[in-house]
Amino acid sequence: MKIIMMFMLLFVNAAIINAQALDHPILYTTDGERADLLKKIKNNDWALQMVTSMEKIVDPQITKHKTDPKAIFSTVGTIPANDKNPESYASPYASAHGKVLTTAAYSSMLYHITKDEKYASFTADILAYYFDLLGNRTEANTTITGNYFYDGRTTYNKLATAYDFIYSYLKVSGRKVYQKSTNKRVDYNHTKAQKVIRNIAARTLDEAGGLDTHGKVVSNHPVLTAPGSLLSIFCVENKTERERLFNLFWTRGTKRQNSFTKTVLEMYSDQALWPESPSYGFMPNTLLILNLVDRVKPGLNVAKDYLKLFESSSLLEQLRTPNRNFVRYGDSHRKSDGTDRMNRYTLNYAKRRGNKELQQKAEIALMQSFPKTKGYPTSVPTAGFENFNDLDLFWGEPLPEMNAPKFDYKPTVIIEHAGVALQRNYSSEDTKEYGLVGIIGGAHYVHAHLTGITMELYGTGDVMGPNGGLPHTLAERKTMPFQGYFNRYAGNNTVIVNGTSHGSAKKGSWGSYNSLYQDKTVNIASEPKHLTNPISTDFSFATQFLDDNVNNCDQQRTLSTIRTSPTTAYYFDVFRSKSNGTNKFHDYIYHNIGDATKLTDAANKALSVSATKKYATDNGDDFKSPGWRTFESTKSTASINKAVNVRFDLNTTKRYMHMLLPGGVDREYTKALGPGTYDALNGYEKKKTQIIAIRQTGEAWQKPFISIFEPTKNATSSVQSVTNLKSGTKIVGAKVVSKVGTKTITDYIISNINAN
Repeated sequence: MKIIMMFMLLFVNAAIINAQALDHPILYTTDGERADLLKKIKNNDWALQMVTSMEKIVDPQITKHKTDPKAIFSTVGTIPANDKNPESYASPYASAHGKVLTTAAYSSMLYHITKDEKYASFTADILAYYFDLLGNRTEANTTITGNYFYDGRTTYNKLATAYDFIYSYLKVSGRKVYQKSTNKRVDYNHTKAQKVIRNIAARTLDEAGGLDTHGKVVSNHPVLTAPGSLLSIFCVENKTERERLFNLFWTRGTKRQNSFTKTVLEMYSDQALWPESPSYGFMPNTLLILNLVDRVKPGLNVAKDYLKLFESSSLLEQLRTPNRNFVRYGDSHRKSDGTDRMNRYTLNYAKRRGNKELQQKAEIALMQSFPKTKGYPTSVPTAGFENFNDLDLFWGEPLPEMNAPKFDYKPTVIIEHAGVALQRNYSSEDTKEYGLVGIIGGAHYVHAHLTGITMELYGTGDVMGPNGGLPHTLAERKTMPFQGYFNRYAGNNTVIVNGTSHGSAKKGSWGSYNSLYQDKTVNIASEPKHLTNPISTDFSFATQFLDDNVNNCDQQRTLSTIRTSPTTAYYFDVFRSKSNGTNKFHDYIYHNIGDATKLTDAANKALSVSATKKYATDNGDDFKSPGWRTFESTKSTASINKAVNVRFDLNTTKRYMHMLLPGGVDREYTKALGPGTYDALNGYEKKKTQIIAIRQTGEAWQKPFISIFEPTKNATSSVQSVTNLKSGTKIVGAKVVSKVGTKTITDYIISNINAN
């Protein structure tokens, strides 16, 4: 009898352990942290304003809810039958449901802050609506938006957050919630709620769809959906199932939600960067997940193994231009900024774990971006993808009360996975107006553009010589001019070989269906080295090399920044290119925002041009490579052997880009127009982009393209002349003469073909 009783007791204890929930709230904060949170709100305007922003969204809805409880659900309609629908189908559902569930999340946070049960009751009524709708569904057909990708990014995260904050409120015996179907208040059904939470958590993983193959290359999808998955998992009450789902998320992984440690984190480069273009590459969700796991499961101390990822925001900060936008390579927006969120997560982790060095780096970076609000936005949006602005209220750490120390922006930055080298030269007088930042490079990586060794140049307040970039809508990404122009050679600042430069459909490569594969450009020389201090603050350079096996050619490009005074500086660009087969001709392509392009000789006499159809061609592939059929109003000179000056006029801002090219090589100069430049400032996104195309017969290796670019506020350039420097018959550099005030400056710039 005693033995039987012992086994019964063991079974009872096991049942209690398995049903054991985490202490809630647990996701954003805990009850033990509430006193510090209230102090933060009291002592920091940014925190108080965030609470006020939540109240402005929630309070009017609560007032209406008291007299018309159905009103909050009037915009959401039905829920789709499954999550296998396309994103375009799911978009309106994501918008409508996301707004309601975001409101519920804000209301739950206000309950935690104020302990006013009107917020908890309102949140509970919204959650009860979704628990009723989904309570009779199986795991397989659990969805809110009708698309698993949108669910994880817009609704599941907010539902879990709202549930976490009012979990204890809901568990009170006799708790009543509004039921829309009967228009009555009924008993809260905890069993149904947990069934829905568990099904959501399991559906984000889709275990039935297959397990992960560790270490493979994946898209950014599992990073974007990860918070919606993990937040839901941590709300599952049954400990055994919760731990099973967590291990599936964290270690084993599925085809849908790849293993966070064995696949997602393994995707990061040796530089701790997510291997995409800047907008996609920030990936603050990764630091959010590491921070969340470190908070909920501190014994794992998981973040210590990935400390380098918390440090990577400093490298991404180095990619800013002087106007605090970002350089652009691949599909990217200039104003997309994930570094601030990364730094906020980093600061929270560093202070919790006592990492003073990491804390200081994050504080300095945040104080550059938010000197007035001390590091944080002061309002919350009503909905949106990856909307974690509200998390700043709980994880946001007050910044030091002092003037922001200057971030140490370095002259040379190498982004290895993208084959990109950045060159920077800042002015002691006005960096935004007179500072230089340029990049050269190109590679195949997720969300790449097919560019060879492309270049872009900042000057006088904006990027004047841009790379292709990314349109604002998903629909635009599928049509011209993005497809076939901006994501191909002719839409970028590069050199096209024999009029046929193209990509390949390499098996396993991203965008293989669009033949967007190219080999990676590598850095072969620079002064200074990556993230080190220069010999001189007046100049720096980087040289990138591309062994292009797709087009059977070799290319080498050197970009240098050279300062001649606090208000004058120029870029030196030398591009070498040769086909390993027949060298018919090479075309140097350059784009500049502006209203007019003026072609003159060295004596400032206008060059004669006439209409040409030389760029109304393609190489015959399905994508009409290299893409220059998009050029409009093409007008070309005859062959010229003398020096040529080009001036791009920006009438709106009264700024200019001067482009000076030495003589000595026979070339034809064509000016053209192209589609407006994505993300350009001062109205230039909607204006045609100015284009110069320079054709040179034969190779361009021993006779490379050399260009001087000087952005100015003046219609005249401080650079007076550019002439080639030769070693025998090889062009190895240039002599550049500038006049700054009454001072004449002569620079001899040598860029040899090889290391000698």
